[in-house]
Amino acid sequence: MPKLLKWPFKRSRDAPEDKSARGAWSGFSTGSSLTNILSAVMPSDLGTDVIYAAVTRIAGALATMPVSLYKGTELQADDPLHWLVHLRANRMMSAYTFKRAVMGWVLTQGTGYAAKVLDDAGRVRELRVLDPRWVTPMIEEESGELWYVVNVPGLQQEVLHSWYVLAFHHMTLDGVSALRPVDILNGAVKYVEDVRTFSLTNLGGINRGIVLEYPTELAGGRREASVREFFELYKKTGGQIIALDAGVKAQRMDGSPFDAGLDSIEKLTRSRVATVYNLPPHLLGDYSDATAASIEQQTIEFLTLTMQPIVQQWEEELDFKLLGPEQLAQGFHFHIDVEAYLRGDTAAMATRDQSSIRTGKRTVNDLRRRDYLPPVPGGDVAMISKDLAPVEMVARGATIDANQLNGEKNS
Repeated sequence: MPKLLKWPFKRSRDAPEDKSARGAWSGFSTGSSLTNILSAVMPSDLGTDVIYAAVTRIAGALATMPVSLYKGTELQADDPLHWLVHLRANRMMSAYTFKRAVMGWVLTQGTGYAAKVLDDAGRVRELRVLDPRWVTPMIEEESGELWYVVNVPGLQQEVLHSWYVLAFHHMTLDGVSALRPVDILNGAVKYVEDVRTFSLTNLGGINRGIVLEYPTELAGGRREASVREFFELYKKTGGQIIALDAGVKAQRMDGSPFDAGLDSIEKLTRSRVATVYNLPPHLLGDYSDATAASIEQQTIEFLTLTMQPIVQQWEEELDFKLLGPEQLAQGFHFHIDVEAYLRGDTAAMATRDQSSIRTGKRTVNDLRRRDYLPPVPGGDVAMISKDLAPVEMVARGATIDANQLNGEKNS
């Protein structure tokens, strides 16, 4: 739970009266590498590779999804806010790097922050990523408003109203504090570390052995002498020569500590990481139960179960923190293109494109522009399956001869 913020305190930015002012922050984020973050918060390097894979999968997926500003269905390509989220978040970061960095913090520390920086005219000029370890959320005792105390090393402390800080959470119960995924996974990673340590410690002791099988009549002192002679010769020749008495059988016993379930333990670790991050197992390298059909289905599940909640959170936070009430009333909103993730899957995109055209959702030229191809004549007409008749003709109830669909008799 956040701490209480009591008066008096020096505020860097008050809450705007009409909620249409755009925020500010004068600090500067140097950022941190994901490797350094994981090494700081995890008990050891063992197992962090799986967590690193999960974080980069999710953060990379969001980063590939373009963010755009719309008014209704019309793209606002000339609006500075569009370029801020679509192309360049700040002087150091592209929109791709910005989204990836924020999600890196969300998926390790549980919360990612970005502060708004103003230009001289009071407009949002940049979005700066904040290290969540610098940020302390606090509730003002009298009003119940949320504030963020920001202590950047080497800079003066600033106290910002929540209106000026974009906050994204992995899992929160109060909208302020969040659970850290790496804390939840510490037990699983520590368990794998203990198993590996035990296996390596006992590697020399149980890796190799010789089994000698003696007949019952060879017993007592004769057996002891035979065993002694066998091992003396075995040691002298480095295991190259074996001499056996009549009726004696020798068998090599090879055993590896890694056969004792380490593979299944690592599979279990991948499963636990996948569960915490709500990921299909094959995205973390577990293909044990995967087929071509199931992987395609898991990709769809990844978009709907893993990414869609993240996308919705981002869209809502961007709408509320970057747009004023007047803009929202006029229909301005940010949209994240989830389908961009599928562009590497040619078969999936072809099926979706065909469906979009046949149902009138998109035109041929819509898809051609997306693929950076020039428009074609007649490609802006919406079509539906009758088969593929112009929407306006069907709406008028016109009789359509499919054989004459593209000819002059369609009137």
